Amino acid sequence: VVLVKRYGFDPEAHAAYIEKILKRFANPYLVDDVDRVGREPLRKLSYNDRLIKPLRGTLEYGLPNNNLIRAVAMALLYCNDNDPQALELQQSLTNRGVTETVRKYTELQDDAVITRIAAAYDELK
Repeated sequence: VVLVKRYGFDPEAHAAYIEKILKRFANPYLVDDVDRVGREPLRKLSYNDRLIKPLRGTLEYGLPNNNLIRAVAMALLYCNDNDPQALELQQSLTNRGVTETVRKYTELQDDAVITRIAAAYDELK
């Protein structure tokens, strides 16, 4: 919905595109490795990348964002000893805690949103 509002996409065409993509993800013959999806979590948690930018859009337009909050929390949980960013993220969580880690890497300023991310992280942990 953020893209529809921000760029004036046709709502029906955009909904059809989303359905097409969701069907693709449901295809058992298309496999995507968890490590490929999760790798480089610090990049994916950065202010203008795939998790935080859409979350900021939901805040801008007053849209629901529970799924994005959970996705950010899941990204915080990603562990891979072969991924330097994952190691840095886990070290930050250990040393700084979830709230300060979220502030540092996402650059979010909204305390309520950061609290919701931290709560989702604790729930999923």
